[in-house]
Amino acid sequence: MKEAQEKVKKRKKKKNHWWVWPLKAFIIALVLSFAFSIVSEMIFSVVGIIVSVVVIFILLAIGILCDMIGMAVASADIKPFTAMMSRKVRGSKESMRLIKNAEKVSSICNDIVGDICGILTGAAGAVIALKIIPENVDSIIRILIASSVSALIAGLTILGKACFKKVAIDNSTKIVLSVGKLLSIFSRKKKNKKRKAKRTSENKAEVEVKSEEVERKND
Repeated sequence: MKEAQEKVKKRKKKKNHWWVWPLKAFIIALVLSFAFSIVSEMIFSVVGIIVSVVVIFILLAIGILCDMIGMAVASADIKPFTAMMSRKVRGSKESMRLIKNAEKVSSICNDIVGDICGILTGAAGAVIALKIIPENVDSIIRILIASSVSALIAGLTILGKACFKKVAIDNSTKIVLSVGKLLSIFSRKKKNKKRKAKRTSENKAEVEVKSEEVERKND
């Protein structure tokens, strides 16, 4: 009876707090988008056309890659990773966490990162358009060139995401495991730091105990 009541309470808590993550995602996206839009306007107004083009392609690649990861996590099956965990495959534990938090992962990768990359590529495209167009050109031609640059960037983004969505669905297990292996490197570093901290605390405790024993013998 008690276990059943606890389960009901947990379900109620989950139902009552469904809005917490969307609110967090909204605040994160709002703050990051605002910050990156200001930074991008400041940076791209100073750098040249070649640097802007290179940055656009890098941001496009990041946006497409993150979209692929988000799609792979959302479509991945958890069963292969449970089997991998039993065999202690590296990255399987982190992959399980990603799949269990698929909603959050897809929001971060597909929405937040995608929107930020879109803002930055848009800003870079506007700078390129302004630098390409001569000052004596008519305003209508300026608008057409700027619109063409923006449309080209948007088209490349959509094309890349559309192509890699199928790749993400067909190879979801491999992609999620690869991300899990990458994350396991950072988790290992954290574990090593904790172990070092424990060892140092234990060594300090041993030194204190030994010093107390020496003091007692001297007394």
